[in-house]
Amino acid sequence: MMMWKFLSQFLALTMTGAVAVPAAEIEVRQPAYRFSVEDGKALISDCDGTPMLELGTLRIAWGNPQAGNGVSARRNGKNQIAVTYKTENDPEHLVDFSAVYTATPKILKARYRLSAPESMDVGGTQLTVRPVAGTKKGELYKSGLWTRHPHGGVPYEVRDGYFRAFPGKGEFSLWMLVTGHHGWSDTNMQHLSFRPEKEGSRERFAEPCFFLTPKTFSGAAAAAYFHDRPVSVEFGSAKPFHLFETGDVPAKFTVTVTNVTAAKLPGATLTVTARDFDGKLLLNEKLPIMAEPYRTQEFAFELPATDRNLFFVEAAARAGGKEVFSRTNVAVLPPFEFRHRAEGIFGIAAFFDVPDRKQVFELMRRLGVYHLRQGDNRIAEQYGMVAFGHGNVSPRISTEDWMKARDKFIDKLVTNRNPAFEFGNEWNMNQKGEERERRARVYAELTADLRRARDRKGADFKIVSQGIVNNDVAFLRLMHKYLQQNGGWDLIDGVGLHLGRGNWTPDNLAGGWNYLGPLRQTKRLLREFGEKPLYITEAYAKTKPNDWWFDSYRQAAENTILTFALGMAEGVAAIHFYQLHDGVWHDIGGVNEKDGEYHYGLLMRDNSLKPSAMAYAAAAEALDGAKFVKYYEPEKSKVRGMIFDTPRGKLAILYDRTEGYTLSKNSKNFGHPEPWVSSWKVKHDVKFPVSGESITVIDPIGRARTIPAKNGKVTLTLDGAPLMVLGLDIQ
Repeated sequence: MMMWKFLSQFLALTMTGAVAVPAAEIEVRQPAYRFSVEDGKALISDCDGTPMLELGTLRIAWGNPQAGNGVSARRNGKNQIAVTYKTENDPEHLVDFSAVYTATPKILKARYRLSAPESMDVGGTQLTVRPVAGTKKGELYKSGLWTRHPHGGVPYEVRDGYFRAFPGKGEFSLWMLVTGHHGWSDTNMQHLSFRPEKEGSRERFAEPCFFLTPKTFSGAAAAAYFHDRPVSVEFGSAKPFHLFETGDVPAKFTVTVTNVTAAKLPGATLTVTARDFDGKLLLNEKLPIMAEPYRTQEFAFELPATDRNLFFVEAAARAGGKEVFSRTNVAVLPPFEFRHRAEGIFGIAAFFDVPDRKQVFELMRRLGVYHLRQGDNRIAEQYGMVAFGHGNVSPRISTEDWMKARDKFIDKLVTNRNPAFEFGNEWNMNQKGEERERRARVYAELTADLRRARDRKGADFKIVSQGIVNNDVAFLRLMHKYLQQNGGWDLIDGVGLHLGRGNWTPDNLAGGWNYLGPLRQTKRLLREFGEKPLYITEAYAKTKPNDWWFDSYRQAAENTILTFALGMAEGVAAIHFYQLHDGVWHDIGGVNEKDGEYHYGLLMRDNSLKPSAMAYAAAAEALDGAKFVKYYEPEKSKVRGMIFDTPRGKLAILYDRTEGYTLSKNSKNFGHPEPWVSSWKVKHDVKFPVSGESITVIDPIGRARTIPAKNGKVTLTLDGAPLMVLGLDIQ
């Protein structure tokens, strides 16, 4: 079979060394591949000599258009080849290209050197990467390496490399470690990121790598092979998002281990554990890994039957003195029929079509989503949702460009049947003084022109203002002032607001990076200016691991409940949670442990549900058809809450603020606790009267339990986490 051929050739060539170089070309033969340069073009072939990938022209895509073709090649020792490139369209000889290819037994390392004036923009430089002889350009695999936190925090993924697959016609795949912008590529070109080794130097370097594996290798296996890890570990299940319904339990999942080495792995083991939201250890198995060289072994597991829960699963392989592990979440969420979806405030600000649009919409429907910040309303309507439109322009846009953008906006809104348009996005971010005022004036002028153009075309969508980031009272006042000067406050039909909460609970009344405080400040201004529907078009429970400014996974669930409950209590028109998936639009499914923007989703990077996704569904279910009654703040007590009337009876959302509003503090070596560990230390038993013989208590991920009454009362144990309770007799 193929992997045995790969293994035998690897071992044979390792023992015999490099083969003699044909006179017609410069060539290096290594165990897993061949590399040659002829007529300035570099060629990577498999170990049979079948060509797979041609590396040719270097081309600057931005700035002065320079192009370089290889004109000469020479050996630098036994396994290294240097190539010099001729530059074109360069009469002043400003640019110089060269490359050094180092052929190690497993990996071809390329080091491209570009010498150019510091003033020249070389950011778009691309390399010809041309598949040949039946090789195809394949998928990009974005590898994340699960890593233990050195100070006891929650494990997290670090960027492990983005790898482009080039499956060959035969038995092998060639892989490229993409070190440039992964999205800037086409059939035959790939962007390279050139960086200087010294600040201010003319010389800049880019260093992609290439290697071959058996065609059966997954992206995870290829990444492990590249990094000299002995195995790869991957999860799988029959369900999208690893999401099971009641009736499908016990939930089943698989762990696939691939031996990426040329030898057996004596003594290798796989340990698989699973805990629920309470931390109960429900699975703990240690099994031997018997995978032969370059082969995979699949293990199947079952989780206990349950009506509703979230399981945190880890699979850790130990081989050759190294640990390789991976994590995922497996959710059990029973069906629920939302009867009042369109009356609710539950929305999503952004999502990606991953794994595909149909499955994403079905997931959002199950979570209880109704409002979409943007999209095609013709599609949203099929799932019982409504999609607004959203568009932004530069605050310094020219009149000509604005007219084009405006008409394009209107045409798209009409085509997509969007009932409302959120125009603009966070123009006030980090702006002060004259620039803040200029932006408010320009925004009002463009909004007035947008409304006139809308009316001329007979369109009927409403205009919602840009999302104003975090209670910028001064900017909202300026916006109101200039709207009045350009036609009146009624130029807009609603106000957008972004509440970028930091390390505090959502009910904190302070200003700044908080939720309830800024929300109420904005409402006071709207009462002064004239009431308008208030749309929170971005609300957050972001979960960058081990960062004190961000929620832990468990805190995010608790705060998602409070975010929607408080928003409903305050009468907002909609709350668009930012966002469904982890990642960013320009790097969907990507890994960046240093950038908080990659951690805003309700879903983990592998699309499994976070606790906050379970909380979103729990809040949407509990508040389906709910009407706010009052806040609950008994005297001489730190118990806080909200009371709602619902079709299922009176709902109380209760919590205790004895420990205050601060979730975490900046400290050396800060680490978040595991998701099954509560951050709240102080608990109080509180008695409440009941209206019947029992109550139903619902935790932040939606698990319900019944507590019988005794002498017309029940005792609840409260801490900082919200409990949703049906059946209390609170006046």
